[in-house]
Amino acid sequence: MYEFKFWQQLSHPSQLIHNLESSEDHKLKGYLTSVWVIFGFTLLFFIVRNFWGMNTADVTALLVNGEGHLYSFARMMSLFGAILAGVLFFVFHYYVITYVIYLLTKIPFRWIQKVQLYTLFFIVLEKALTIIIFAVAGFSTPFTLFSLAPAMAYVYYQEYLLFFLNQLTIATIITVWIQYIFLSNWVERPKALVIKLILIQVIFALFVALYSILPVLTWIEGWLGL
Repeated sequence: MYEFKFWQQLSHPSQLIHNLESSEDHKLKGYLTSVWVIFGFTLLFFIVRNFWGMNTADVTALLVNGEGHLYSFARMMSLFGAILAGVLFFVFHYYVITYVIYLLTKIPFRWIQKVQLYTLFFIVLEKALTIIIFAVAGFSTPFTLFSLAPAMAYVYYQEYLLFFLNQLTIATIITVWIQYIFLSNWVERPKALVIKLILIQVIFALFVALYSILPVLTWIEGWLGL
């Protein structure tokens, strides 16, 4: 069984490609350790972001009104929600995106997963850097500095367009680049692969932007009768 070395095989894609093609069961020694490390890194980001207070502004009113017990309960539930969001985020990028690429390329699912592990790391790293910048500045904004959204906001403010641009960041470019570097070795038409990978990013960015501007939580509360 070949040994999976995260950084070494990122800088030498041919090693990972050869090892995957040579492995009958698609298993690499040490790979699961890397999966758990990236998973833990993802959860840690969501937990730290919650502790910092991002997306918990509504809860603060309980503390101001002297409802300390309700505030503590609300923060605990908020932390639970942050952990769940971290799990779903990991599952989405590691399984859902992998499956979409598999449908479009027919490359073995487990091969694509190995590549997605790299993209996950850089996506979460970018988000972590954004939080660090917000913490240093002392405030947060709906838009990341690693996208064109903040610059566009000064020129033309259209909510849906800004949230769409906010999903297309430096990490998006790195994601497509990493996917192409590895996956192009397993397809006959590399140019078509690039188009597919870019379309995946654009389509999901459109859906996330739509979710960002719609009062989804209010609708859910209405359906639940809350």
